[in-house]
Amino acid sequence: MADSEEEIDYMSADFLAQCTGSNDIRPGLVHSHAAKRKINMEKKKKEKDSKHKVSFRSVKEVQKERLEEGLNTALNSSNKGFSLLQKMGYKPGTSLGKEGQGRLEPVSVDVKQDRVGLGWQQMIVDYKKKKEERKLKKKTENVVDPEEYRARKRNERQEKSLWHDLRKSQRICYEMDSKQNITEPEETWFWPIYMQEHDEEEYEEDEEESEIDFEPQEKLMILTSYLRTQYLYCLWCGTVFDDERDLKQNCPGPTRGDHDDDD
Repeated sequence: MADSEEEIDYMSADFLAQCTGSNDIRPGLVHSHAAKRKINMEKKKKEKDSKHKVSFRSVKEVQKERLEEGLNTALNSSNKGFSLLQKMGYKPGTSLGKEGQGRLEPVSVDVKQDRVGLGWQQMIVDYKKKKEERKLKKKTENVVDPEEYRARKRNERQEKSLWHDLRKSQRICYEMDSKQNITEPEETWFWPIYMQEHDEEEYEEDEEESEIDFEPQEKLMILTSYLRTQYLYCLWCGTVFDDERDLKQNCPGPTRGDHDDDD
């Protein structure tokens, strides 16, 4: 009985239909004529678009292809420049020059693809270069030379000491002149301005009438010389000597440096 029965084809469509019935909703299966028609239309559209893309390329693609084709194609006699070279004895495949020392191939062309201006790009490069130079200069300026630093500080101390001595000598000159009933200094700058009787405008007029404007160092030398000659007084000794002999014997000298060396 088993031999007489027909074998069942488990892979046939009829057998699958019996198993799933008419309500098969597996994804990917087309269940209606409209759906099949839509799929076929989309497939045809994709094929048409791909053919259109091949047939109608963009302007950039065509230009790029023609440019590459032109650069890769060797010159021939149809080119006027090449024709002139041939008339002058040039043979294709040889180098230029009498001794054949020139180039064998033309200079390659580097095509600029973007639309950014060359001048604008160069400005960016220049600005970056200047910025780096400023940074380097600033770093260099921040590095202080020890010898230069010490010299600057020494000059600052000397200048401060100079102004201190000058103001002190002006006050002492005023006090000693006043004891001698002198109402006006020999020079306007011999006394401090705030100890003089005339007002500021008169002082400025006196300064304008003066032909020589002395430096602070020169003023100090002149004023201390006046005190030594007129009153036998040394600013740095802080002493009024008895006479010129006493001054010469007991005072180291007329400058601060003489007294510093003595100390």
